Amino acid sequence: MTVKLETNTIRTIAAFEKLTKVHAKDCLITDDCIYFLVNQNKIGLAIGKNGSVAKEVRRILGKPIKIFAYSSDPKELIKNMIPNIKNLQINNESMMLTIPPDEKITVIGKNGRNIKIIKSIMDRHFGIKNLKIR
Repeated sequence: MTVKLETNTIRTIAAFEKLTKVHAKDCLITDDCIYFLVNQNKIGLAIGKNGSVAKEVRRILGKPIKIFAYSSDPKELIKNMIPNIKNLQINNESMMLTIPPDEKITVIGKNGRNIKIIKSIMDRHFGIKNLKIR
């Protein structure tokens, strides 16, 4: 799938790439955080030793950031974003996740913030529009 980026997103990606020397596959900007997708083999460079590069990116961009490892396989990508998945099923445009009960609050996030970002990434890259958590 082709991901269309807005001007502000392109500028943010350019700043990220200049600071990290790592190509970002995608970027989502919210009011309180910026999310980046980078190649799996480059995530260590994007984060840096002890998080030093990520901290510098956060300081320059003025918002917290989260960096996820991209995969062209939807199952791998969702596991990169939610590592504690117990069971995963994909049917056309739907995905059903089973996660431990004590992790649901973290995955969903305050006011559903985290799950909205995960849904958006899955829709943008794989056309998966429905995401259900058990």
